[in-house]
Amino acid sequence: MTPLESLIDATLRKQPLRRAPPGFEARVLQLLAQQAARPWWLQGFNRWPKSAQLLFLPLAIGCVPLLFRAAGSVTALLQSARQSAPLSSAQSAASTVGSLGHAAQTLGDLVMREIPSVWIYGGVGLAALLYAALFGLCAAAFRTLVLTPQHAQY
Repeated sequence: MTPLESLIDATLRKQPLRRAPPGFEARVLQLLAQQAARPWWLQGFNRWPKSAQLLFLPLAIGCVPLLFRAAGSVTALLQSARQSAPLSSAQSAASTVGSLGHAAQTLGDLVMREIPSVWIYGGVGLAALLYAALFGLCAAAFRTLVLTPQHAQY
C-alpha cells in the first residue's frame, strides 16, 4: 500500500458506523423475502434446479428446427396470400409507392450532384453547432429553473 492509500484507509476506519434510516432494514428484508419466494423459473438461471439446467440446453437446441419450420410455414402462407385477389390492389399500391420512392431517390441523386460538398459539410457543421447550443440552453434552463431553490437570493 502506498502512503496515501494507508492514510485514506486509516481515516475511513476511524469514521463511526452509521445506522440505516428507520424502516429501511425492514424494507430490504421484505424485498429479499419476496425475491426468494418467487418461483424458480422466474429467478436467475444459476438458481434453477440442476435437472432444469441440464434439460434446458437440449430443449433449446430442439426448438431451433421447429422455429425454422414455423418460419417456412409463415413464408408459404404469405406466398399463397400474395397470389390471392384481394391483395392484388395492395400490391399495385405498394408498387406505386415503390416507384414514387425510386423517383424521389433519382431526384435526390440529381440534387446531390448539383450541391457543392462544401455546402453539405457546412450545413452538417451548422446543424451540430445549433444542436450544441440547444443542449447548452436546455442545460442552463434546467439548472436555473429546477436546481435553483425558490428562496435563493440573487
